[in-house]
Amino acid sequence: MRFSAVVLTNFFLFAPALAQEGQSPPLEMSGKIEWDAGFFHPDSGFASSFGELGDERDARRLRLSFSSENDFARFRSTVDFLSHGFRDLYIDRKEWSGPGHLRFGHFREPFSFEAMTSADNVLFMERSMATDFSPGRNLGVMAWDYEKSASRSWALGAFLGTSAPSLDFENGGETAKAITGRMHWHYEGDFDFMPMSFSNVQASSGLSASTRFPKNNSYSLNVGGEVSMLPTLFATGPIQASSVQQVSLEAAATSRTLTALAEVSATADRGGVEEHEFLSGSAQLGWIFRGGGRSIIPGRVAFDSPSYRRELTGVPSIWELSMRSSWADLNSGNIQAGTGRVNSLALNVHMSPNHILRIESNRIQVNGSGSLSAFQIRLHWSF
Repeated sequence: MRFSAVVLTNFFLFAPALAQEGQSPPLEMSGKIEWDAGFFHPDSGFASSFGELGDERDARRLRLSFSSENDFARFRSTVDFLSHGFRDLYIDRKEWSGPGHLRFGHFREPFSFEAMTSADNVLFMERSMATDFSPGRNLGVMAWDYEKSASRSWALGAFLGTSAPSLDFENGGETAKAITGRMHWHYEGDFDFMPMSFSNVQASSGLSASTRFPKNNSYSLNVGGEVSMLPTLFATGPIQASSVQQVSLEAAATSRTLTALAEVSATADRGGVEEHEFLSGSAQLGWIFRGGGRSIIPGRVAFDSPSYRRELTGVPSIWELSMRSSWADLNSGNIQAGTGRVNSLALNVHMSPNHILRIESNRIQVNGSGSLSAFQIRLHWSF
């Protein structure tokens, strides 16, 4: 019912823009299938806390998308058949009476560099612990723009909470209200650092912020272990608060074959019996040692997919080695949910623009609950 209302509202308010001046843009279809295999080796403490974990094989994503675009608007719809719901369902109005572009529908709130990067383009199989605090996809309206002359990207929107994976607003969350914004500054050029020189550098730094008002004054945070087949590692449970403030500090850079990203995220609540502050963060490095390079998409402020270097011929694939360390702390005041850390090493082989092989090793540690070594393989196919 709710998604039907979104579809109808999108159609009646914005669909006419897709047909202005006689344009009839084609409807493009795309999709992807991902299959995972995981092999787990917990120590006795981890097995005691979370139970015995057997090796797993499962489908991770099965999605179908439709999009259409002309000079006035862009439409996108994505259905995930595994979660039985829409991931994206929105229209971008390229021209309107306000600043920048206008987006309306169900889409990801502008929060966190890694969260805004497509799952196809992140350096690892899953996003880091730092993104477990991010709001995810919700219903909303948002203005956004990339001001090239000022080397600045910004986004600001109002949202109604629906089914964010981590900040779930359990009690009546479907009418939780939020205001979320993001500002980033960009640099492109060459960069010298002591004896080293880097060419074709793209750098972006900025922050995201969100103020949220959960219905019934209750919210919760959950943290996973960056492995989709594992259970939630630790969670706060319901926390009483009249408002929740979130901030993420983000810095990213690429230089042809090198990629770096660092993020720190904080969540604080107000208006409850006791106030709390929770922290998470991550740092990651990537190196494409064969076949291509990465870039930053300025307007979205996210990593693009690796692209083949024009000067290389006869290279059939792109090989990328990445490492990441992330952490989360859900201990504050009377909430002692736990702390954890994940160290990951990944090899991504882009066999073609539509076929990716991911191989990853993770070391997961939950304070007081032991540790786990994981080895994962993912096959990605898209069209």
